[in-house]
Amino acid sequence: MKGFEDMLRRAVTIRDYLDDIPDGDRAKYDTRRTTYVPNLKALKELRKYSDLFIVVAIGATWCKDCAQHMPVLDIISEKTGILAMVLGGVKTDPLNPNRQWAVPPSPPEVDTLGITRIPTILVYTKDGVEIGRIIEHPKETPTIEEELLLIMDRAS
Repeated sequence: MKGFEDMLRRAVTIRDYLDDIPDGDRAKYDTRRTTYVPNLKALKELRKYSDLFIVVAIGATWCKDCAQHMPVLDIISEKTGILAMVLGGVKTDPLNPNRQWAVPPSPPEVDTLGITRIPTILVYTKDGVEIGRIIEHPKETPTIEEELLLIMDRAS
């Protein structure tokens, strides 16, 4: 799927994204990464999907909810082998009340995918079919890893 491949080319890995967090925002990301205790059972179950799905998160370093969830997504990717990519740099559009996000500098996917809140964590099959999304926070489970497992289980 061409649009999906283009999106992945513009995205960076979750690890690269976190490595490039500006110093002013770094502490909150690092603290979350070192203090988060993942659901180990969910991580173990997610490993079976490492070759089937790709996760793409859309967010911004200034976003409080992104600082909470992006480090968790990094842990999930590291522990399960699931590829997690990020389209960062989302910026609001204060000069245009009819637009939530300024494109550019925000990635064009904020418009094409109908992104209204960040982070939005999208789950795709390897061939680019969206199977689910988490908008800001998990809705059906307590953690990101459990919600991703639920989405992937339902699609399998």
